[in-house]
Amino acid sequence: MGTKVSKARQRSPPIGPHPEEHHGTSQADKAPPVGNGVSKEQFGATKGQPANQMSSQVAAEIVSGCWKTIEQQCAEYQSGTQGSKDKAQVGWQEVRVFVSSTFADFHAEREALVKKVFPELREWCEGRQLHLVECDLRWGVPKDSTSQTTISICLEELDRCLKETDGQPFFLAMLGERYGWIPSTEDVSADIRDNYDWVDHLSITHMEITHGALRPNNPNAAFFLRDPMFLKDLPEEFYGKFVDDDPLCVEQLKELKSQLHLKFPDQTFDYRCNFSDVQTADNKVQLSDLDDFCSQVVQFFKNAFNKKYPEDRLQNDPLSLELLPHDTYMQQKGQLVLGREAEMEALMQFATGDDNSSSAVPSATDSEQTGESSFPIMMVVAQPGTGKSALMAKFTMEVTQKCDNVLYHFVGCGPDTMDPANILQRLYKKLDKSGSERETEQDKEMSPDQLKEKIQKQLRDFGETEERLIIIIDAVNQLADHSSTYHLDWLALTFPCNVRCIVSTTEHPPTLSRLKDRQPPPCELTVPDLDKSTRQDIVTRYFKRYNKALDKEQLELLTSSDGSSNPMWLAIACEELRVFGVFEQVTAKIQSLPPYLEGLLSMVISRVIQEDETRCAEKMLCLLECSQSGLQETQLQVLLGDPETATPLPMLTWSQVHRSLKPFLRNTTGHLNLPSMDFCHNSIRQVVQETLMSNQATQQNYHKLLADYYQGQCASQQLVALELPYHLQQAGLHSQLVEFVRKDLRSLQMGMYSRQKYMNAIRCRTHIPPGGFHGGHVAQIVICKMCSMQMQAFTPARTMNKDTCVICGHFTPFKKEQQKVQFCMLHKPPLVAPGQDWCLVCEKPAIALRGRQNDPAYLCMMCSVGICTNRCAKV
Repeated sequence: MGTKVSKARQRSPPIGPHPEEHHGTSQADKAPPVGNGVSKEQFGATKGQPANQMSSQVAAEIVSGCWKTIEQQCAEYQSGTQGSKDKAQVGWQEVRVFVSSTFADFHAEREALVKKVFPELREWCEGRQLHLVECDLRWGVPKDSTSQTTISICLEELDRCLKETDGQPFFLAMLGERYGWIPSTEDVSADIRDNYDWVDHLSITHMEITHGALRPNNPNAAFFLRDPMFLKDLPEEFYGKFVDDDPLCVEQLKELKSQLHLKFPDQTFDYRCNFSDVQTADNKVQLSDLDDFCSQVVQFFKNAFNKKYPEDRLQNDPLSLELLPHDTYMQQKGQLVLGREAEMEALMQFATGDDNSSSAVPSATDSEQTGESSFPIMMVVAQPGTGKSALMAKFTMEVTQKCDNVLYHFVGCGPDTMDPANILQRLYKKLDKSGSERETEQDKEMSPDQLKEKIQKQLRDFGETEERLIIIIDAVNQLADHSSTYHLDWLALTFPCNVRCIVSTTEHPPTLSRLKDRQPPPCELTVPDLDKSTRQDIVTRYFKRYNKALDKEQLELLTSSDGSSNPMWLAIACEELRVFGVFEQVTAKIQSLPPYLEGLLSMVISRVIQEDETRCAEKMLCLLECSQSGLQETQLQVLLGDPETATPLPMLTWSQVHRSLKPFLRNTTGHLNLPSMDFCHNSIRQVVQETLMSNQATQQNYHKLLADYYQGQCASQQLVALELPYHLQQAGLHSQLVEFVRKDLRSLQMGMYSRQKYMNAIRCRTHIPPGGFHGGHVAQIVICKMCSMQMQAFTPARTMNKDTCVICGHFTPFKKEQQKVQFCMLHKPPLVAPGQDWCLVCEKPAIALRGRQNDPAYLCMMCSVGICTNRCAKV
C-alpha cells in the first residue's frame, strides 16, 4: 500500500450494516455521539428522540467540519501512497467485493446482488482463475456482540479487502434516503478511533466509504444512488425505514452524495426502481425493476477486475488450456476440506513413500505377461455425496506442492474429460520425453490399443529412472464407457514402482469389480462420514470466509442434524444459509432444513424455481429428467426458446437459467459421445421426479416436447434414431412411433434390437392359445399377391413385404410355422367369406388368384420367441 502516514493507514475502514441490523440490538436508546464542541442536546436525536433535534444550521456546521477532516485525511493518505504499484498476479487469486449500505432499506438490492449479480461475476471470474468472495454482512455477527465488537468486525473485514488490493479494494456502496446509525463516543473504542482515524458524526456506512474509497481515491469503488421516486408508493408504516428526517443525517447524506458525484463522476451511478410488495414471511419491502442496477454493477466490476487481473496474465498455451478445467475444479472442491487427516496421510504415504514404507501397500509383483515389476494402484471408494472428489482435490493441491511430476484428471470437470482416450492422450504426453505439448497427426491417428502399447513402453522406460510420477484420476465410475463391456480396459497398464496411480470411484459394481480384478490387488481406502468436530470446523471456516459466523446455538443445531454427516448435505445447507438474507430468522431457517439429502435438495430446488425470473428453470430440470443421457447446451437453448421455429433462448436469459441451476449440473458425454449436461447426482433426478413430474400427464408432455424437437429440428439422423423412438414411446404416441419405424428413412439408423424393443413394447400382449381360437371361421393373416411383391410396408428399407417381419421390419427370408402372424379375438380381422384370407397390408379380403395361395404374414425369429411366442401381432 506504499508509505504509511499514520497508524490508521495500516488498517481498513468500517464496513457494512448497522450493528442493530446485524444482531437485532436496538440502538434507539444509545446516547448520540458527542464531539467538535457540540452537546448531546445539540447533536440531535436518532429515531425515537425527535424532541431534541438540532437546527439545520448546527447540522450544516458539523457536516462542514467533518468534510474538512476527511479532506485532510485524503490528502495525507494519497501523498503517502504515491508510487505504489500492483504486483504481478499469476495463478489463482481471491478477489473480494465489499458491499456497503444501510440495511433495512437495501434488502431488495442486497438480495439481487447475492442471487443475481455475484453468481454471474463468480462464473466470469472462474474463467480468469479468480475466486470471487462477496463481503455481505447482512447477518453473521454474533447476536450477543457489543456495538464496539460489531464495529470492529466490520472494520476488520474492510481492512482485509484493502490489504489484498494494495489499498484500492473492490468496493460497492449504495445510498438511498437513509444515512444510518451514527455511533456514540462510547461505541467507538480508543483502539478503533486510533487505528482507523475515526471521524466523529459519521455513520458506519459513511465511515466505510471514507476509508474504502475517499481516502485512497479508489478507482475500484462504485457508488449507486437510488432515485427516491419509488417512495410515493411505499406504505406509510415503512417510510421511517427508508427515510431519515434528522437534520444531521439529512445534511450528511446530501453532502456525501454531492461529494461522490464531484470526486467520482465516472464511478457514481443513479438508478431507479419501483415498489413491488411487502413480503409476508419476513415483512420485508420488495422492490422491482432492478435489472439495470444489476447489469451496471456487473459491468463495472468486470472492467475493474480486468484492469487489476488482465487476461494476458493467464497462460494460453495448449497444455495450460487443457489443465484449466481440472485446476478450476480442484480449487473449487479442495479449498474447504477439513478433517480427513487419516485419509490424507494414507494417500500421501502411498504417493510419496518408499516401495515398502506402508503396511497397507501390497508388495510389488511380477506381471505374468511381461515379467515386469508391477506396483499396485490405490482406489478411493465412497458413497455418493460423502466428499470423495473434495478429498481427491485437496490431496492433489497438497501433493503438487511436494512433487512436480503429477498428472491429475477430474472426470466430468469438462466435456472431454469423460473420454478414456483423453486420459490416455494426457498420460502419453506426460511421459513423452520429447517434451512436446502438441499432438502430432500420427498421435491423433493412433487407436486406443496402439496408444496403450506406446504408454506401456513409456512406463517401462520411466521405471528405469530415479524419478517419481503420481497419477490421480477422480470418479472413474463416471467415464463415458462406464456401462460398456470394455469399461476400464485402458487401465490395464503395468505400473513400475516409481509410478503411483490413485483412482476414486463410488460403489459402482462394474467399476469396483474391474478394479479389484487387477494384479497385484489394489490398495483400498474407504471414505467415512464426517465426525461432529470436523463438521463444526467446516461450517465455521466456510462462514468465516464470508466474514460471517453462526452463534453456538445455531452451530449446534446445524451440525447435530442427521444430514450433516454427509458432506454434500452440509455444503448445500451452508450455501443455502449464506444466501439467506433475513438475519432475524437464521435460527428458524436452520431448524427448517430437512435432515436428509433429498429433502434438502427439494427445498433448494423449490427456492430456485420460485426466484427464477426467466421461468425456465423448472422446464430445464424436467427436460433433463426426461432425457436418456443428458442434453446438449444447444438443444436446451432451442427447447427453452421456441422449438417450433428452432429459435434459441436469448443468450442473456440462457446464462441466467444455467447459472441458477449450475450447482445441480455436471458436464457429461451423451449419445454419440456428444458433450452434454446432466444432473450431477442421482438424488437430484429423484427429487425432480417426485416434486415436479409426479403426474403422468406432465411426464408425457415433456416427452412430447422432446419428441417434436427430434422429429422436426434435430439435424443428426443418428441422434434422431436414438432419441425419437424413446420419447414417442414415453409420451404414449404409439401411432407416431409405428409411423416413424416403418416410414421414416432416419429409422434405418436404428439397430435391429432397438427396432424390436420399441415395436414389441407397444404390441398387443395377448397370447394366442395353441390351435388358435375356436368358434367360427377366422381368416388367415396373409400378404396378398399384389402387396407381397411391393416394398416398405413395414420398414423404409427396400425389402419385399413378403420377406419382412411385420413387427420390426427385419429381413426374414427363412420362415417357420411358429413365425406366422396371429391376431387375438379383440384384433381379429373382420368376417370374410369362407376360403378368403385377410391382407395385413391393404387390409382387404385376399383371394387366391389362379389357384396360387397368398403368402402368410410372418414374424422374424426374435419377434416370435420368448415372451413373444404365440403373441398377438397387432401394434
